[in-house]
Amino acid sequence: MLRESGRLTFQRLQQRLARRGTGAIETARQWPAHNVVFNLLHASTDLTSSPYARQRAALEALFADH
Repeated sequence: MLRESGRLTFQRLQQRLARRGTGAIETARQWPAHNVVFNLLHASTDLTSSPYARQRAALEALFADH
């Protein structure tokens, strides 16, 4: 996702994806993309059968130091 005025904006991401060549490089500098992670299914163990609360806790623990 991309941020604009402190908010994520899918529209800017779509505009960036439509660019090619030099325009793509320029817009990538202007609007850097951010990966938004919302779930963790596999870390040191398989969490796919775990309840959401455990998956969420594992995700929060993974990024606690970042």
